[in-house]
Amino acid sequence: MNYLQNKAALPTDLKQRNRREILKAFQNSPKEEWTLSEISDFTGISRATVAKAIATFVKKDVLRYNGKGNSTEIGGKKPDIFSFNSEYQFLAYLNIGIGTLEMSILDLKLEEKASIHAEIAISSSVEIIIKKSQECYQALLKKSLIPESKIYGLCISTSGMINQETGVINCNLSYTYWGNDIPFKAMFEKAYPSLKILVENVARAAGRAELYYNRELKTKKVFTVFTFRGISGCLIEQGQIQNSKNSLIGEIGHMIICPDDTEQCRCGSRGCFENMVSEERVLKNMNSYPEMKKGSILENKENIQLKDILQAANTGDIYAQKITNQAAWYFAMAFRNIILTVDPEVIIIQGIYASGGTYFLKKIKEYLYNQAYFPKTSDWTFLYDERNIWQLAKTGLAATMVNDLFQNRELYQD
Repeated sequence: MNYLQNKAALPTDLKQRNRREILKAFQNSPKEEWTLSEISDFTGISRATVAKAIATFVKKDVLRYNGKGNSTEIGGKKPDIFSFNSEYQFLAYLNIGIGTLEMSILDLKLEEKASIHAEIAISSSVEIIIKKSQECYQALLKKSLIPESKIYGLCISTSGMINQETGVINCNLSYTYWGNDIPFKAMFEKAYPSLKILVENVARAAGRAELYYNRELKTKKVFTVFTFRGISGCLIEQGQIQNSKNSLIGEIGHMIICPDDTEQCRCGSRGCFENMVSEERVLKNMNSYPEMKKGSILENKENIQLKDILQAANTGDIYAQKITNQAAWYFAMAFRNIILTVDPEVIIIQGIYASGGTYFLKKIKEYLYNQAYFPKTSDWTFLYDERNIWQLAKTGLAATMVNDLFQNRELYQD
C-alpha cells in the first residue's frame, strides 16, 4: 500500500472496523484515560465489544491498564482505567536541509524523545548523506535508550520533485550534485532494511500537518504555500494530498509572474515567483526608495529581516508598506493563477511570510479583488500558520506514518 496517499485502508469486516474506531479514540483524543463506558459512549459501540477489543489491545501492549478509577457519585463498582501506549513503537524523522541534517525520534503521540543536528557539505552525494544519517540514527538510539527493534519507520523530508509512487527524486535544485531521477527511497530502504521508509517533499509534508492540526480541513479544498528560501505548495482535496505523474503539482515557486525580470532564478528562468519574493530580493528592494527611509522605524535598525519589514508595515510605517506592497502584488498574481487553476476554498501561508500580519494580507486581497474574475464577495479563506515550518513538516510526515502503522490488520485480530 502506498501510505503516502493517506488513504483510509480500514479493515473490511465489522469487528475490525469497530476496533479501529476504538483505537482511534485513544490515539487521537487529548483525553489521557478512558473507562470502558466512556469509550462505548464516545464511539457508539457496545460495552461488551469495547471490553473485548481493549483486552486484545492491552495484550498487544497498544493500550495500558492503569488500575481502578473513582466510583460515581452514587457509588458502585470502581471502573477500570485504560490509556494509549504512545511508546508501543517509535518513529525516526530526518529532514535534509541545505547543508544540514536534522534527525529525531518521536513516540506515537508525536512527542520528541531525542534529536540531533549535523552539518553537511551542499556538494554531498546521496550516499554521503545516508552514511551521515546512519551515524545520527545510532547516536539517537544511544541518547534515547530506545531499542532499534521498537522503531517502526523513518520519515524523510527534503526539497525537490519527488514521485510519491516510486520515491524517485526527479530533480532537487538545492542539491544539484545529485543529478536527476535519483532512486532516493530505494537507497534509504537498502540502508535501513528493518524500517518502513517514507519520503516526501518538505512543502507537502508541511501541508499534511494542516490536516493533523485542523481536522475540519479534511472536507475542503486547501492550498498551502510553503515560504522559506524557496516557495512551494501543497494541494489538498477532501483530506487527500494531490500529486501527479510528474510530481509538479504545487511547484508554484517557479511560476513565472514577471518575465521581464533581469535576475535569473536558480532553475534558469527569469521572473519566477520565489525569486521575486525571496527575503534576499525584498531586502535588496529596500534600496529602491532611499527618500522614504528617513523617519522610518527601520532607518537605523541593523540586521533587518523580512519579518521586521512586515511587522513595521503593520504599524503604519510608510517605507515598510512600500516594500511590502511590492511583495504582496507578486503574491496576489501567484494566488490569482492558483485560484484560476484549482480554485481552493482555503489558502494557508506557512513559513517566513506567515508573520505578514493584517497589512500584508489586506494588500494581497486588494490587488486580487481588483481583477475582473475576483469580486469582493468571493468566498476564499486566507490564513497564516506561524508554527515553525520544520516542525510542521515533521508533524505532517510522522502523523502519516502513524496512520500507516495503525492500518495493520494484524493489530485488530485476537
